[in-house]
Amino acid sequence: MNILITAATIFELQDIREKVKSLKKHDINFLVTGAGCTFVAYTLTKKLQNAKYDLVLNVGIAGSFMKKTAIGTVAVVENEIFGSLGISYPHKFATLFDENFIDANEYPFKKGKLYCEYINHFNTDNLKSVCGLTVDAASGEQNQIETRIKMFDADIETMEGAAFFYVCLSEKIPFLEIRAISNYIEPRNKSNWNIPLATKNLSNESFDFLNNL
Repeated sequence: MNILITAATIFELQDIREKVKSLKKHDINFLVTGAGCTFVAYTLTKKLQNAKYDLVLNVGIAGSFMKKTAIGTVAVVENEIFGSLGISYPHKFATLFDENFIDANEYPFKKGKLYCEYINHFNTDNLKSVCGLTVDAASGEQNQIETRIKMFDADIETMEGAAFFYVCLSEKIPFLEIRAISNYIEPRNKSNWNIPLATKNLSNESFDFLNNL
C-alpha cells in the first residue's frame, strides 16, 4: 500500500518513522503538518495534490476527558468536532451550526460532526474507539473544560483532528486517526503528563497496525 503518515510535530513521528523502516510491503511517506487546523489544512491539501495514497494516517498525542482511561492508552478516532469554531457570547459559546452559518448535515458533516467512513475497512479492534474534539486553544482552565465537556461530550482533545478529517473526507481519501493519551484535561499542569509513554505506545500500536495491513 502507498501510505502517508502525518503528525503535527516531528517528535510525534520520529519513533514511528524509525520502526516502520523494516516494513517492506508498504511504501510509506511522512508529513509534519504543524500544530493547529490551519497548518494541517494547508500542508495536507498541498501534499495530496501531488501524490495518491491508499491510506492517510494521522498520529499523535492527545489530552483525555476520560479520567478512567489510563495515560498511554492508544485509541482510534471515530468522529471529530470543531470545538472552537463559533461565536462567544457573554455567558455561552455557540457553534457555527448553532448560528446557522453551516448546515449541520451538509457533507462532510453529519449532525455537526465529521465521521471516519473508513474505520471499519481496517482492523482496529485492539484500539479503543473515541470521539475527538478539535480546538484552536487547548483546554487548560476549569470553566472552559466544564463548558466543553457539557457542550460536546467528547473523549479526547487535539488541535488538528477535525481539520484532518475534513480534508480527507472532502478529497475522498481513506484515512484513520490514531492518538495516544499523554495527559488528562485539567487545569494545565505538565508535571502530570507522560509524553514519553504516550509516544512509545503510539509507535508500537501504529507499527502493529501497519504490519497487519
